[in-house]
Amino acid sequence: MQSTPLAEEFESHRRYLTAVAYRMLGSHADAEDAVQEAWLRVARATPDADDLRAWLTRVVSRICLDQLRSRTRRRESPLDVIPDAERAPDGDDPVVHAESADRVGYALMLMLEQLSPDERLAYVLHDVFGLSFDEVAPLVDRTVPAARKLASRARDRVRGAAREDQLQAATREQRRRVVDAFLAAAKDGDFAGLLALLHPDVEFRQDLGADGVRILRGAEKVASSAAAYHRYAKGFDFDVVELGDRFAVVAIEDGMPVSLLFVTSEGDMIVAMETREIG
Repeated sequence: MQSTPLAEEFESHRRYLTAVAYRMLGSHADAEDAVQEAWLRVARATPDADDLRAWLTRVVSRICLDQLRSRTRRRESPLDVIPDAERAPDGDDPVVHAESADRVGYALMLMLEQLSPDERLAYVLHDVFGLSFDEVAPLVDRTVPAARKLASRARDRVRGAAREDQLQAATREQRRRVVDAFLAAAKDGDFAGLLALLHPDVEFRQDLGADGVRILRGAEKVASSAAAYHRYAKGFDFDVVELGDRFAVVAIEDGMPVSLLFVTSEGDMIVAMETREIG
């Protein structure tokens, strides 16, 4: 990048822009690409803006929104690779810490991935980075009240709306019991115990990284896979986290989360599972 006053000012905002893009996309590589694309646009446009940071935020947000919408369409393919949910890097910059601390724990990042692209943009820009709804609304082609509703809906999904409802609480406890039972059976390699927890038509989607997604269907195949896993799980710790209306099992190696197993259950049976690699 040639050293010019515009380039220098852009560089002064790079970490902030990368934080915005990372929170939107959940991948450091994608975030860096989005910021680089923003630089190409600003270099071509040479904007006459009083607030370059605000202008760049809008540009980066548009780029991220386009990526999220494209990603949503691609997910219709069963062989598509599940997008990354990477850990934020270490660093002393307050913006980097803002994305790597508890506000952007891996569970929350994955919860954001369950939102629609427009919900995610409205929530991230308003609730995390403090943009007004007057600024957010044009980015999602909505009125200000509609943009406010997008953020509210996203907020409810992230925080888990109406948790005081007794029926919801009972359902949540039941789902947690199912996950705990599955984890215990998997740790012991208990095929019969796993089979008892799995719906006959259960589907298990396994993230294979660059090789796409492997899909297992049927209780016996999934139980066999889960029962065999315990032989390879030595040295790992496992935590259960709540993500919206379902639970996930986090595999932790040397103190760092490395993968998640999403579990979807109905009653006392698991109907679907999906793995997600982290980092």
